[in-house]
Parts: sequence; C-alpha cells; structure tokens
Amino acid sequence: MLFTQWWDFTVPALGRAQYQAVFLTNGQTYFGRYYDRIGAYAKIEDVYYLQQVQGSDSSATTDTRLLRRGSELHAPASRMLIPKSAILFVEDLTDASPIAEFMRRDTGR
Repeated sequence: MLFTQWWDFTVPALGRAQYQAVFLTNGQTYFGRYYDRIGAYAKIEDVYYLQQVQGSDSSATTDTRLLRRGSELHAPASRMLIPKSAILFVEDLTDASPIAEFMRRDTGR
C-alpha cells in the first residue's frame, strides 16, 4: 500500500477547517476535505456537490440537494483529483455551516 501511493504526497495544512468548498472555473462547486498535493492535481476526499432538482409539482420551482459523490450510475470513488488549473478558489467551511454540519452527520465524524 505504501509503495503504490508514494506519489500521493499532500502538502501539510495547519489550522484549516475540517471541510472546504472548492469552486471550479466551470461553475461547479465541490465540498469535502481538500488536500493540496505536489504536482498539477489537488485531492478532495468525502466529496459532496449541489444538484438542482425540478419540483415534483407542475410549478417551475426547483430544489437544491446536497449529494455525496459515489451514488452516480458510474459509481465513482469517494475521492477525486482535480487539476489545480481548474480551481478558482478554496474556502474553509465554518462549524456553523449547514453543509459542514450535514457532512459531519452523514460521515459520522
């Protein structure tokens, strides 16, 4: 295991929050535990994202849901690598954040 993941060296981040919001240049936002890595890619673990869902009634209302990555048809892993060039900025989520609170409950942390 150690030998196969020697390349996955992350840069230590002291004093950061438990979860971060990662905003991409394409408008997508991911939430999770962000790690800056050596090289061209950053890593996010325990990834969640927002999805707009059309309301069930005939009105034009939409609901926003927070989904954990991995439940999609192609069943991706719970971590993802993102090119650093695609990241607009990263923000820490406070403990008072409803998204961070949901993620803590969902992951049991």
